[in-house]
Amino acid sequence: MVNLDYTGTRDGEAFDGGSAEGTDLELGSGRMIPGFEDGIVGLAAGDEKTLELTFPEDYHSEELQGAAVQFAVKVNDVKELVLAPLDEELFKLYGVEEGGEDQFRKEVAENMTRELKNAVTSRVKQQVMDAVVEAHKGLEVPRALISQEIQALRKQMFQQFGGAAPEGLDLDSLLPDDMFRDNAERRVKLGLVLSEMISKFELKADPAKVRETIEELAATYQDAEEVINWYYGNPEQLSSVESKVLEDSVVDKLLEAAELTDEPCSYQEAIAQAQSQR
Repeated sequence: MVNLDYTGTRDGEAFDGGSAEGTDLELGSGRMIPGFEDGIVGLAAGDEKTLELTFPEDYHSEELQGAAVQFAVKVNDVKELVLAPLDEELFKLYGVEEGGEDQFRKEVAENMTRELKNAVTSRVKQQVMDAVVEAHKGLEVPRALISQEIQALRKQMFQQFGGAAPEGLDLDSLLPDDMFRDNAERRVKLGLVLSEMISKFELKADPAKVRETIEELAATYQDAEEVINWYYGNPEQLSSVESKVLEDSVVDKLLEAAELTDEPCSYQEAIAQAQSQR
């Protein structure tokens, strides 16, 4: 396990989602793009290195597909992972109070199945969204909407590095528009097209599907019922789930008319691909 800082740049400019501080990376997880893990093998705490890499042609972010980039990496710490013994202390740590090892293995298997389903669904959805954007690449979108989305992405990135922006801090100069423009335009374009499709197909957020989605999200917490009540008691969060359900409904509609090809992969590969899309 390696703890590191990294900053990704393309043609000397930082790109959205390409930097992190104090992040843990398990070597062999496949979470980063090809060549990243190989490039840091053998480094020790305190070492720094610049990696010259290329994003895969099928990378989920269209603007980075096939892009040549540089990652400035600093290793903070290196640790060896040691498997914990299968005992009552471990079971309780994961919320298994009764049933011992059998119940623990059952719950782990259920969690892995759920994660795999979500990973595959996420991958297919991303491929559909990429195809939608590609089919509408000539669509002109209002500049005002792009500007609004840039502001939202800028605030989101800043909050990931320490919370709300302090008063008086000029985020526009710290995080310039060009860092977010491509992603913002893509998101706006995708939102407009999806909205049109939702209207065309006369889709509604099925309450039963909304409930099922919330229950799946809540299943990862110890007190699932409390999480479910929280979603239904929070209009903003509930609206977010309803939007996801509508997006998934659009994807289902488009897949009905698509020619699908199965692509075999391991559990680890599926999870790593899903994590790289976050």
